[in-house]
Amino acid sequence: MKRLNIAYWASVLLICLSITGFANSKYDKKMVREINLSGTWKFSIMFDDNWKNEGYNDSDWDELRVPRKWEEQGYDGYNGYGFYRREVTIPAGLVENQLILDLGYIDDVDEVYVNGTLIGSSGSFPPNYKTSFNARRSYVLPESVLKFGENNTIAVKVFDMEGEGGIVKGEPGIYIQEFPVKLKINLIGQWKFKTRNKDEYKESDFDDSDWDNIMVPGEWENQGYRNYDGCAWYRKTFQATKKLEGDYLVMMAGRIDDIDKVYLNGTWIGQTGENDDFKWCEDGQNGNYFESERAYVFPASLLKSGKNVIAIHVVDGRGAGGIYDGPVGIIEQPEFVNYWKKRSQNMRKHGNRDW
Repeated sequence: MKRLNIAYWASVLLICLSITGFANSKYDKKMVREINLSGTWKFSIMFDDNWKNEGYNDSDWDELRVPRKWEEQGYDGYNGYGFYRREVTIPAGLVENQLILDLGYIDDVDEVYVNGTLIGSSGSFPPNYKTSFNARRSYVLPESVLKFGENNTIAVKVFDMEGEGGIVKGEPGIYIQEFPVKLKINLIGQWKFKTRNKDEYKESDFDDSDWDNIMVPGEWENQGYRNYDGCAWYRKTFQATKKLEGDYLVMMAGRIDDIDKVYLNGTWIGQTGENDDFKWCEDGQNGNYFESERAYVFPASLLKSGKNVIAIHVVDGRGAGGIYDGPVGIIEQPEFVNYWKKRSQNMRKHGNRDW
């Protein structure tokens, strides 16, 4: 990588100071429910490979209230798979907002699809069953999967091992995240994931086809890696179809628990945490790095026209782990500055408390 000029390092310092000063809460975004999804959903316990797709005929399915245990709605004593479906129109006026699908709490495991595309999951289905009954299901809705001003199909696959089952409590709905940043390249969604550590994982030509899939953002404990502490790698291949403005761009990597190094096409572009903490991939690091929202400046020349690869090395010392909160993607520097101005103004207004 070529030597970077003073302006670059000044930008890095400015961003680090901004993040340190205004990222004091793990959940500091105010969510406003725009569309209420409590009420009647279609429900079935019959397997069908097409259950998640648009246009699927669910007219003969039962109707269940959400949120509410399915045991209280005619399925008393039932443990196993259940499938929910709901049609919803998303107004065209919401296209400029970052939308979140919040389904409250699901017992035990779920996969969530919108218009046939997987947008989130928690826990792990049999034969590698792991419950996430106590995790709130809050999934980012990528703009690319939505049809604004038209009907959209939400489909939820649930597995219950014992006790109560289904979408059991909460305030289901589609929420607006206040003061979102408009990403030029949105990297929210499915990434490749590996719980090992090799230096070659950062390279753009590394073959990750046999890696697991994981949703970003989202704690890895809720995606089949319950109680896992240690090192892991995330990789995302994406296309850049047009040149972004400016000599430098910003990679926003969300919030990460605990520390991270980020590479674009094999080149280091930023990190949070000390180098010694990455060597052993084990507990030993300190501090509140998990609270900080990551943003790393990099030369625009690193972003290729066509295929690009982001690789993120994460070390979690204890508790929850992974890229657990957004936004995640690439923006131009002026947009990043405006984002932080709005964010800091709002936090000062509310005494540096949650939005």
